[in-house]
Amino acid sequence: MAIYLLRDLSGGQLILAHSGSKKAFDLAEADPVLAPAIAKAKQAGIAYRCFSSTATKPGPDICSLAEECKADLLILGSPDRRPSVAKSMPDLDRLLGSSTSDYVRVNAACPVLLARTEGDR
Repeated sequence: MAIYLLRDLSGGQLILAHSGSKKAFDLAEADPVLAPAIAKAKQAGIAYRCFSSTATKPGPDICSLAEECKADLLILGSPDRRPSVAKSMPDLDRLLGSSTSDYVRVNAACPVLLARTEGDR
């Protein structure tokens, strides 16, 4: 989605981040989670930077990175793991407990777009 938004924007830059990685990487570009996005950004000719961290609390880490990079928009991949009966209740996560996406949505210094994806079942 970010590549689609950036493809016609001159001077735009894609910041790719993986927070909560189980393994530390000397170069963020070596993070296998980021590899497919890096390949797509290269193919589209979009400038990018990568960040990978082993933070135990990804929410504050993501918000801090967005602020440091002066991000204009933060797109957060957020798997939808709710049961199908609960998908029509947008605030169910808030009732059941806090999540990384809730933390980022409330605390980020820029607008946040949640890109819901089908979670692993």
